[in-house]
Amino acid sequence: MSIDLAQAFTDDLRNREGQAGRAWMAALPARIDELLEAWELRRDGDLRHGYVAVVLPVRRADGTGAALKVTWPGPDQAPEAPSLAAWDGAGAVRLLRHDERRWALLLERLDPRRDLTGVPVREATAIIGGLLARLHRARAPAGIPSLAVTAARWAEEMPQIWTGGARELPRRWLDQAVANCQELGPGSGSVLLHVDLHYENVLAGDREPWLAIDPKGLAGDPEFESLAPLWNRVEEYGEGRDGVRDRLALLCETAGLEPERARRWAVARIVEDAVDRQADAVAAEREIDVHLRLLAALAD
Repeated sequence: MSIDLAQAFTDDLRNREGQAGRAWMAALPARIDELLEAWELRRDGDLRHGYVAVVLPVRRADGTGAALKVTWPGPDQAPEAPSLAAWDGAGAVRLLRHDERRWALLLERLDPRRDLTGVPVREATAIIGGLLARLHRARAPAGIPSLAVTAARWAEEMPQIWTGGARELPRRWLDQAVANCQELGPGSGSVLLHVDLHYENVLAGDREPWLAIDPKGLAGDPEFESLAPLWNRVEEYGEGRDGVRDRLALLCETAGLEPERARRWAVARIVEDAVDRQADAVAAEREIDVHLRLLAALAD
């Protein structure tokens, strides 16, 4: 089949992944054709894309709608299928089939035109909290990366690569982030986490009003989920630190999170993101206002 992808998507993948990215893009049409035939699917709409994947609306042999997703084969994408299988539709999009070799997932059809960005932010935050409360009932299956390991790596790496960042990220915030990783990481547990449940990663469905999509998959502490709803829709906070704190409190109430632990994980994740972006001066400067605003509200 012929596919029509936005130039920005293809350019970005090729720039990030080099020759491997170009080869993946070249093989993509044939891979989709193979999956349509193997799973008895027919195309039912236009191909869409995200950051590392393409999604094609399809019809199954019995006429029901579904979505065929083919992802770039990277470690960040590997936990998606086992995470969705563990949830089995309870708060998340249902996984119908999975081809590990082709990095393909057949998912229930949701409405890509309706996410939580069009819902008032307090209502949308409460919806995310309710979904997280359901998702956190599942234990992480074997092979899902561990938050304890991730936190230990962050605590070691952040001081080594920290430069202060754009407009000088204060050292005291780095020290807090390292301490939070060291103190919270070892006892972070084995709950199955989504990791990236922001307002665009919740879509409307027929089976349920709202369902989570695109999990990153991590085994650990539910309070680690606190950052995604805080990082997005920053323009709707208003002035001062109270708006950030109020949104965090609402998320914790609806998701059943312990507020202080959620605050400390948010600080660790914001600092790690700021430090990680220092290698890209343009990205660091673009995002530093968000880093500084959130840390001013949440850090000690």
